[in-house]
Order: sequence, then C-alpha cells, then structure tokens
Amino acid sequence: MLNSIAILGRPNVGKSSLFNRLTKTRNAIVSDYFGLTKDRNFGHLSIKNQRFLIIDTGGIGSENTEFSNAITEQAIIAAEDSNLILLVIDSSEELTHDDINLLEVIRKMNKKFFVVLNKIDIKKRSSAKDDLMQKGARDLIEISAEHSKGIKDLKIQISNHFEPFVEDEDEDEIQGTKIAVIGRPNAGKSTFINQFTKQNRL
Repeated sequence: MLNSIAILGRPNVGKSSLFNRLTKTRNAIVSDYFGLTKDRNFGHLSIKNQRFLIIDTGGIGSENTEFSNAITEQAIIAAEDSNLILLVIDSSEELTHDDINLLEVIRKMNKKFFVVLNKIDIKKRSSAKDDLMQKGARDLIEISAEHSKGIKDLKIQISNHFEPFVEDEDEDEIQGTKIAVIGRPNAGKSTFINQFTKQNRL
C-alpha cells in the first residue's frame, strides 16, 4: 500500500503548483483566483524506488459558508488519512490568522508534517519564517514550486521520512479504470458520484 502525503494550506499559497511539480503533471488547475481546488486531487510521486500518493486539497480559510466548510472537511479528511502532511505557507506574505489556526489543527493530529515556505522567488519577503520558528515550527523547507527551486531538497526530506518500499515483482500491479460522469448542469452528476463512491465528496 502506498504511503500518502496531503498538501494543506490556505487559498492561493501554491498548493496546486506544488502538486503539479511533485507529480510531474498539470492535473491541478493553477491560477491567481482564489479557491479553484474544491475536491481532493490525487497523483503519484516517484523518488528512486519509492512511490507515494500525493493529495492536493482545497484552501482552508476563515470564511464560514456551507461551501467553504465542505472544502475544509475534505482537506481535513485527506490529512487524517495521510502518513505525512505538507503545510504550505506563502513566504512573500506575513503569517495570517488562518495560517496559524491550520498549524495548530495539524499539530493536534499528532502526525509528521513539514512546513513548506513557497514563493521564495518573489523578492518581497516577510517575517513568516521567523514567526513560524518562534511558534515552534522546526521542519521548514523553502521552495518555489513555480520555478522548481528547493523541490529536490523537499523530495529528499520526504524520502528520508519513509522506509524504502520495494514492490513485489511477482505481484500483478493493480490496474484502475477512470470513469467520466458527464451531463448538462444541474442534472445530478455530483449527487450520483457521492452515492456511487459512498463519500460526500462533491
């Protein structure tokens, strides 16, 4: 069974850019608009003989609506089900109340996590790193997901955290089938998927 890694953070800190960089795909939509990622997005990261399941999540913020609460719920589920959490912080901005709250939520899970300071390529720097260290955050990794800076170091940290996993060559690889659900707006696609997967995902 693959070890899983969840990417968490408030909206627009670069979670989807990091997901795309780690999975070497463009499966996650990247934009300057807030809140484009709604549901969990899955991909794979390979590091030498190790393979991981990467889970991109929607932004967690202080907005309190039924929709934003559902996004937060999905992100927390992903974190609780994962073996490692990457908390992404925008290093070009000062720490926000949402950043601090999310840090405390993750700490209470008693799971291993790394704090990933993204957007180090932006000349405007903040005191976010110093503030995080004052709050006891130790595993800080500085990256630019957009320009691939620090990604190698992040992969090394991820690899070192897990025991090497070698798949049994005699075992048949489990094959999956992708199913697309299409239809006009408001036809019940999301309700159907929720019922089919037995998860309140959409």
